Amino acid sequence: MVPLEIERKFLVREGWRIPEGSTRMAIRQAYLTDTESRVEVRLRAKDEAFLMTVKAPRSDGGPSVNVRQEVEFPIPREIFDQLWELAPDRLDKERWNVALDASGTTASVDVYTGVLAGLRVVEVEFDDVAQAREFTTPDWFGEDVTGRAEWGNRHLSRGVPPVLDPAPGTAPEPPSARD
Repeated sequence: MVPLEIERKFLVREGWRIPEGSTRMAIRQAYLTDTESRVEVRLRAKDEAFLMTVKAPRSDGGPSVNVRQEVEFPIPREIFDQLWELAPDRLDKERWNVALDASGTTASVDVYTGVLAGLRVVEVEFDDVAQAREFTTPDWFGEDVTGRAEWGNRHLSRGVPPVLDPAPGTAPEPPSARD
């Protein structure tokens, strides 16, 4: 049976600081499939580990929970380097693993660098869909962007950050019939 990835994704509110005791990992990612493909093939360098990941979506999470089949395996550095050259879409980020509670729930905060500098997204993985739906977000979690393709790393790897939704009450008024 193929392992499942069950997660939710949020923006990080302004003013958040990396808590003491959090661990950092440098990540480089590249995608060998385009954003239109249902199956995602990703290369990832995590510090000095080189991995290939294949992900395929499932529908049992609904719009509020990402559920994907995921197979990840190490590959030799030489193969990674060769495939990296073939991948047009890439990104760099720092991942901070932040403990959320005493039960072991951890959030992964991705702080993007390069053309996406300033973008911060937090992901939380769960054991099952019910746990993901019942999750209560800490106050430093912002807008829920789970299931929104433009916030997925494969889309972000194209180097174009998504447009943030305006805060409630700040959207421009639509033009009147007189305009």
